[in-house]
Amino acid sequence: MENEPLISLRNVSAGYDGKIVVSNINLDVFSNDIIAFIGPNGGGKTTILRILLGIVKPLHGTMHCHESLRIGYLPQINNVDLSFPISVADVVLSGQRDGNRLFPSAQTRQRVDELLHFAQLDNISNKPIGELSGGQRQRAFLCRAIMSNPNLLILDEPVTYMDKVAETNLYKLIPELSKQMAIILVSHDIGTISSYVKTIACVNKTLHYHPTNIISDEMLRIYECPIEIISHGAIPHRVLGTHKLHIGDSEQ
Repeated sequence: MENEPLISLRNVSAGYDGKIVVSNINLDVFSNDIIAFIGPNGGGKTTILRILLGIVKPLHGTMHCHESLRIGYLPQINNVDLSFPISVADVVLSGQRDGNRLFPSAQTRQRVDELLHFAQLDNISNKPIGELSGGQRQRAFLCRAIMSNPNLLILDEPVTYMDKVAETNLYKLIPELSKQMAIILVSHDIGTISSYVKTIACVNKTLHYHPTNIISDEMLRIYECPIEIISHGAIPHRVLGTHKLHIGDSEQ
């Protein structure tokens, strides 16, 4: 299993209403991967995630999934009625795919407790989800995403609208999670996430895979994936520049 990818995309093209959004996508995701997806808005990151999640079917090319594949997904925005009186613990429990959610087993309850402790939410487990801060809610939704023990976790810009403290608290969970599952992290902030990921996939109508978390000027020239590197302080910040477009329409 370690030498076999969880998901393989080969020469995949996909889009909507007959319009191609991404083309010639080749990607292998292995069990120990932590991959950052970066690229401009409209470049196709969301479309590739939808392909991986099985929401969008390739128009061309193939996708192969390992028989053991189990995906957990944390979207950018959770459409949750914050006035609904559901507790933090029950939000996490709702991620259970098997078993009885109304009358969960002792083992299932223990799993919920372990995840809440991991995310430092155990002291507010009975609080209504609507009373939590944005960062606390997103960590609760992260626990829900991994409740059923996925071996691939997809994080779609998970820190949008968070302050820096909440962002750091979420990102600090990644190294521990990566011991149990592969991770794909979509972000615009490569300067912040570069210390948490192993490799980088630059997406703009197609995908250029960089087998490192450091992007050199030479790599940018070879893969036509221009990122301007700006350094200040101890952490280098990279600002995504304009990519050369390979096909027509923007992402939907």
